[in-house]
Amino acid sequence: MKKENIETTPGSASEWYDLGVSLMRQTRFGDAINAFSRAAELASGELENSDIKKKSLASIEVIQEIIGFVNKDLMNP
Repeated sequence: MKKENIETTPGSASEWYDLGVSLMRQTRFGDAINAFSRAAELASGELENSDIKKKSLASIEVIQEIIGFVNKDLMNP
């Protein structure tokens, strides 16, 4: 997260999740993973936030799949 965003740093798990979604849409995958990780960390142990934790961890997996995608047909002409 950049220094100019310090004043607007999210506090709750749902805010971190929303930030992660926004960053993922901007293809800022590294920052999105960090935001989703923070959301999952804050949601741990809180029953009302268990859905946010699941969605955050699933979003991290999706990003990792996107980053690791290789089209083998394009690699072997």
